[in-house]
Amino acid sequence: MSLARLYDEMSLLKKVAEGDEAAFRVLFDQYWDTVYGVAVALTKSAAMADEMAQDVFIKLWLKREKLAGVENFEGYLFMVARNHIFNAFRKKIKTVAFVDHLLADAADTMPATDTPDKHLLCNELEKQVALAVEHLSQQQRAIYSLSRHHGLSQEEIANTLHISRHTVKSHMNKALHVIRDYLRHYCFLEILLLCVFIPATFGAS
Repeated sequence: MSLARLYDEMSLLKKVAEGDEAAFRVLFDQYWDTVYGVAVALTKSAAMADEMAQDVFIKLWLKREKLAGVENFEGYLFMVARNHIFNAFRKKIKTVAFVDHLLADAADTMPATDTPDKHLLCNELEKQVALAVEHLSQQQRAIYSLSRHHGLSQEEIANTLHISRHTVKSHMNKALHVIRDYLRHYCFLEILLLCVFIPATFGAS
């Protein structure tokens, strides 16, 4: 970042800290795409990302007096965004549907992990998911495997196993409950979040 830009940004942050709404709008316009991009990359949902990005900027405004002392705004913004999104995930992870969403996304991203630490974490997560699957009934395990490993839809699974779609949905929900509870007991839902989380910076300035 150039000295001129740094000076301008520090002046802007000082104005925002003093309650200047026009200055905050400039900050909002300048960094909205960055925060939204991070949120949509994590959630894979435009609606959820939009909501999270809005919440991040609301937090910035409510705690605007702190901005006067911020020297690295991109780093500070990342911290605020990361903490908010992580906390939002922690709340949503109580739901079966969201755990299913994270498990599916982790399965897709595990092969592409880009650091040794992430690779180790995701390998350990993969092992724990496999152990959790062993606690499923034979029918649940078959349905989970056809869904997660073979990509079959509920209707396709029903046709394959000669059971109703309702039965498939019921067994899948029970399977995800078992996996979720197993991972929560061993704190691996936290690792699951880390595996699909963002790098330590927004990117080069």
